[in-house]
Amino acid sequence: MSDSLLAALRPARARLDLDRLAANYLAVAAAAGRPVMPVVKADAYGHGAARVSRHLVALGAPMLAVAYAEEGAVLRSAGIRAPIVVLAGIAPGQVRSLVQHELTAVVSTPSTLELVLQAGKDAGRRLAVHVKVDTGMTRLGFTPSAVGEAAARLAESGRIEVEGLLTHLAAADEDADATRRQLDLFDEAADELARRGIRPRWIHAANSAGLAFLRRHHTLVRPGLILYGVRPRPLAPAIDVKPVMTVSADIELVKEVAVGTPVSYGGRWVAPRRSRIATIPFGYADGVPRTDDMRDRGELLVKGRRVPVAGTVCMDLTMADLTDHPDAGEGDEAVLFGDDPPAWDVADRAGTNAWEILTSVGSRVPRVYLEGGRVVGVESRFTPRAGDRTR
Repeated sequence: MSDSLLAALRPARARLDLDRLAANYLAVAAAAGRPVMPVVKADAYGHGAARVSRHLVALGAPMLAVAYAEEGAVLRSAGIRAPIVVLAGIAPGQVRSLVQHELTAVVSTPSTLELVLQAGKDAGRRLAVHVKVDTGMTRLGFTPSAVGEAAARLAESGRIEVEGLLTHLAAADEDADATRRQLDLFDEAADELARRGIRPRWIHAANSAGLAFLRRHHTLVRPGLILYGVRPRPLAPAIDVKPVMTVSADIELVKEVAVGTPVSYGGRWVAPRRSRIATIPFGYADGVPRTDDMRDRGELLVKGRRVPVAGTVCMDLTMADLTDHPDAGEGDEAVLFGDDPPAWDVADRAGTNAWEILTSVGSRVPRVYLEGGRVVGVESRFTPRAGDRTR
């Protein structure tokens, strides 16, 4: 089925190496020296949340983290039974789903506090929650002066277990001093809960970059980016990881054009000499950034050599200049990112970061899962119907 499905689709794909995912997870776990809660929000950073989650749970991950309740519900429908923590808050209409799917809420606002207290009364069983303190992100979370009272109200209800305490580090990948100040405030919040007799099992602050700033009493880490083999920068923990995802497509057409020939929308790239221009079947709807820097400085890897992007990236197609690579031609693979170019190279040319590059890989790009060097699964939103045939 995998081969026939791929044959029915355009020759573009995101290859996901499950062996690398496993090696990255085990390297992070060894370096952290405490349980790892993988962050699988945003479809596991574009890697496919259900398959990635099953793989990580099988490796020993004790729980998973998503952003929203609906992401957790999807994982439950895929058969994931491990605890799932919902990081980014809940709306009133999601409480029923939260309870039904046994998802763990993060209580981070006065309104979610009231929602969870009421849910505890209605559920007929104790609910586990994590409480968030805002130590400097200025996003979700109780202030350090208010978090103790919020946690106490939950604990004193008799229907809620304050299972975790967390904060989010705003600059662990770029400002060590600011990160230490945040962690000092977080320590004070944990001490305040302890004075009230509340001692959460899970105390966590470390995202991928935050792994370099672990405090002794932290009992859990929640990395995302680094699990997928991309290190945060400029500050990063000293953990060796490799990219899990490679995004590529096969060259559809190569044509020779005369000097002065404009290429793509607006004609903003003009052939400076007689040139060989490749057309490749992926574009900005698939995750290729459409920026001036990508047009002017972007590169793809073809047969072991980088070649420049030629012209504005289109929604479905990208052109590249093969003039200095005469051995490359139709049917050869053009790599957007993976080992080379790395995701950060593409991010630099797009004026963004590696997180956005990974999560921007479009849903119409099939995910091809590899283990032991062979394809073990293909997931595509375009599953051919009976009678469909390749054109």
